[in-house]
Order: sequence, then C-alpha cells, then structure tokens
Amino acid sequence: MTASKIPSELIAGDTWAWTTEYGDYPAPTWAATVYLRSAGSKTSFAAVANGSSQSFSVPAATTADIAPGRYQWTTRVSDGVNVFTVDSGWVEVKANPAIAGNYDPRSPARKLLDAVQATLQQKASADQLAMSIGGRSISRIPLPELLDWETRLKTQVATEEAGSKSGLGRNIGVRFKR
Repeated sequence: MTASKIPSELIAGDTWAWTTEYGDYPAPTWAATVYLRSAGSKTSFAAVANGSSQSFSVPAATTADIAPGRYQWTTRVSDGVNVFTVDSGWVEVKANPAIAGNYDPRSPARKLLDAVQATLQQKASADQLAMSIGGRSISRIPLPELLDWETRLKTQVATEEAGSKSGLGRNIGVRFKR
C-alpha cells in the first residue's frame, strides 16, 4: 500500500509504504524519520529521498513483530545540524495475520455484547460473568438493565462493524407541506 501520508491503520507483517513532502524541508537536503511510540515500545523508520519528496518503505520482515495497538507517530527532519518535528498523529497497528496466538479481533463493544447475550442465555463463561459494565460485574446486573445494555451494545456494534458504510443504504423519508 502506498499512500501520500502515514495511513491511520497499518497491518503488522505487511510492507508499509508512503511518500510525502515537507515544503520547507525538501529532500535530499533534509532527511526524514518517523518514530512510532506506544506505552511498551518504540521504533523508527528512515525515509529515502525521492526528488524533493520523502519515501518511506518499511519491509514486511521489519513490521512482522510490531505488536498490535495504538501508536503515536512523529516525523522529524534533519539536515545534519538542525532537527525539526514536522508532523505527528496516531496510527492503529493491526495484528499480523500470519502469526498464531491468542488474538481476538473483536472490539471491546463486541466482546461485551457477546458476554451480555451469553449471560441472558445462561451460557456465560466465568470470564464473561466477571466482565463489568459501569463498574458492576455482569453477573450482578438486574435483567431489565442487562436487556437495556444489550440494545445499546447492539447499536454500537452495528455501527462499528458497518465501518465506512455506516448510514448507507437507509432510506430517509421527507414530506414537504405547503
């Protein structure tokens, strides 16, 4: 995947590639480096000059072991003497699909909805019963409130799982009166 800026989502184990320009800091005079930081790790990637642009290409072998999670990224440029931070943001690194392990791709809302539904069906595991909503264990929430939570969570999960298609395909009726 090649983008004009660091994408908002990256997949560990894929090749990450993007090209960008930093107007006042053109390549090859200025060299750019992206730093990724999370609570438990940090890494960096250097760009290669491509005309006046900076091209980042991070091989799959390098990204393969990057832990999934939310990372803050910062881009800095240097001419060998001066260093400036020129851009920053957040990126979500998704798990490497080629690595086996205890990866659960469900969102927190989906996990909670599954636990609420299992509890309502009296099929909840001990882990599901131990989950909490609003500081209370699912096992201690009264039935009417659990039903209310199920409705809320269904809406939230439907929106999350629809992603960029959220809201599409719905008919909205409008009536005009004189």
